[in-house]
Amino acid sequence: MAGKKVIVITPEEDNEFIQLANSLDFEVIRVFTFKHYSTEFFIGKGKLEEIKEFLRYNNVDKILINGKLKSSQWYNLERDLGLEVLDRINLIIEIFADRAKSKEARLQVELARLKYQIPVLKEWIHRAKKGEHPGFMAGGEYEVDQYYLLVQRRIKKIKEELEKVRKERDERRKNRGRRGYFTVAIAGYTNSGKSQLMKLLSGENVIVENRMFSTLVSKTSRINDIKKRILITDTVGFIKNLPPWLIEAFNATLEEIFKADIIILLVDGTDDLDTYMEKIETDLEILNGVDKSKILPVINKLDAGIDNLDEKIRILSERLSTPVIISAKTGENIELLIERIIDMLDYNTEYTVRIKGDRNYMGLLSFIYDYGDIIQLKVDDEIYIKFKINSRFSGYIEKLIKYLEE
Repeated sequence: MAGKKVIVITPEEDNEFIQLANSLDFEVIRVFTFKHYSTEFFIGKGKLEEIKEFLRYNNVDKILINGKLKSSQWYNLERDLGLEVLDRINLIIEIFADRAKSKEARLQVELARLKYQIPVLKEWIHRAKKGEHPGFMAGGEYEVDQYYLLVQRRIKKIKEELEKVRKERDERRKNRGRRGYFTVAIAGYTNSGKSQLMKLLSGENVIVENRMFSTLVSKTSRINDIKKRILITDTVGFIKNLPPWLIEAFNATLEEIFKADIIILLVDGTDDLDTYMEKIETDLEILNGVDKSKILPVINKLDAGIDNLDEKIRILSERLSTPVIISAKTGENIELLIERIIDMLDYNTEYTVRIKGDRNYMGLLSFIYDYGDIIQLKVDDEIYIKFKINSRFSGYIEKLIKYLEE
């Protein structure tokens, strides 16, 4: 696909759609805007003729439509223009396919692609029955029907395989919880800097690319250089106007967000105000149903200079809470971010315990070193320990203290 020449058809100028095209290394040689929709072709007849005239004198490989085509519109456009047509959803699926490296990502992309094919296949069957279309692969109605059944079977098989992935991931989450680990998921609009923040917090060799949807499968690591048992997870980026079935195809990955103890909602501070607000609304729409108290808003790209910073802080504060302002590129204010994470995870439950000198307190001390913070320790005729620990362990700690103090 790299280097292919494309034209874009859009109801209005849309830089994000151009960025989507560029992220596949498509060369956009012309953008056609239109005002009048058509049930037959999506665009009006006059605009259709203008595009045909352009195609007579220019070499074009694909046509990109900034919108969602009905299957009949897709069929009519390809028939009349004689080129492959990709609408917005199909373009995003192509980008996902280009980024998919792991088996899980490839399965998720295949599921999305097949689900998108269903209405198109129904249109083929409808055309074949009317005698207007030769059918799939130049066959007839029978071949289209058979392929449709194959697609349905494959969708069922992929869902079963992804369900296994989901269950395995769920079991890993439970094991982490039993071992005292907390999870922090990095969520947000695509290209907001999530992978860069993941690399900074974890110290892992995460690939950081300045392109959309560089992460399709979640990655989990420990937060670097802190004793607390906190795991950080990078996840797939959000984008506006995704249909529910496409989001559902990535449920196995998105679960890492919804089941995390904290969600870092990362926002690109360099966006203009309108874009900034639009992306936040998309983020919150996808995170609908999540307890807002566990969402930690973070404005990124402080190093690049942020216009209207006070207004952007106000917008996030009203919708969620006061954001942390960081640079994932330079590391500025990362210590503040980690402090906020620790505060939100409630590592502040404080205990004071006095134990007789002949009691074996090493088990308690070892547990505190692993899961909390020693504030003060005195060993004399009696052992005095003052410490802070996460409230998750209160039940266990209180039982252990009661046993030691008896």
